[in-house]
Amino acid sequence: MDNFLNTQLHPADTCSICTDHFSATHQPVALACKHIFGHECIKTWLKRGRGNTNACPTCRYVVVPKLKRRKSFDVASSWQALCDQPPERLNAFMMKIWSGLQVLWQREPTGAFTVTSVLDQAIIPALINTALGTNAPDDRRQDSVLDCYNLVAASWDSLGRPDIATGLAIPLVRLARLIASAGAVLPKWLTTNPRANRLIWRANACLPIGEEDISWRYIIEASRQTESSYFPLLHLYTVLISQSIAHYPAPVPYPTRRHEIMNLVVERCCAKIGGGGAAWKGRPDDELKDVLVGVYGELRRYQLEKGKISLRGRDGEDAVVKGIWALAGWGSGRG
Repeated sequence: MDNFLNTQLHPADTCSICTDHFSATHQPVALACKHIFGHECIKTWLKRGRGNTNACPTCRYVVVPKLKRRKSFDVASSWQALCDQPPERLNAFMMKIWSGLQVLWQREPTGAFTVTSVLDQAIIPALINTALGTNAPDDRRQDSVLDCYNLVAASWDSLGRPDIATGLAIPLVRLARLIASAGAVLPKWLTTNPRANRLIWRANACLPIGEEDISWRYIIEASRQTESSYFPLLHLYTVLISQSIAHYPAPVPYPTRRHEIMNLVVERCCAKIGGGGAAWKGRPDDELKDVLVGVYGELRRYQLEKGKISLRGRDGEDAVVKGIWALAGWGSGRG
């Protein structure tokens, strides 16, 4: 120890940038990394030096972190930034929306919620809660969730808080309505499942940002071509049908006539799902209804006869969904 103290501890009497001795006119200063330089020398290095001049010349410790350039503060970029949030943060956001909708269901059991109530009770509280909670960035100026809250709240307030969705509120209100549709079928335990919530998010995010409603035409398009960009919505729809089979008993005896089966399928797949207070726009056409008879039958065989677990948004499940719709389409004569 004595040898180390006598030979290895050197006083800092010169600046390692200019190699001149410190003096009254060349005063030493220490950076946060504890390396010492002449005051004027390190200022010159940081302001006008070459290379990595934002760091200590000795150890490259970053002296002044460079702020990331903010993305443009508009609807499209803000929505994309929200979609790009970590899965656990989006799930926390979805969970808070579920909580807000539970309160609205107590007031309006049909699910016919106004835009004002959805924003006031579900969307805005969920944005605030998520911005302040799960995985919030240290630099609040770089928080995309907080940006979304500011944009939605400011826009809505400036318009007098009308009962219509505009700008970024459009896909968010639509998300809440899609959650409400799913909530009419999903068992309560599945509403807290991250994979199921991720599927609901993707189903909403695949639609055009300015589309106010969930529309049957997107289901129809995706059912005809499962490689459609709207497939996530078809996947969710299929999960809801699967959950309906799993949790709502079929009539006994089960219908055997074509028109009786069609009536059951329309009631279970087009009224219970996509109907009610959060009804989807438009209506399923006859071709879709014919294919749905096959989809419903394939899912019943898959779950009840083969003993497979119901669909619930698991990884790799999209292949099963595409296969079921392909078989049903072929059976209906579409293929």
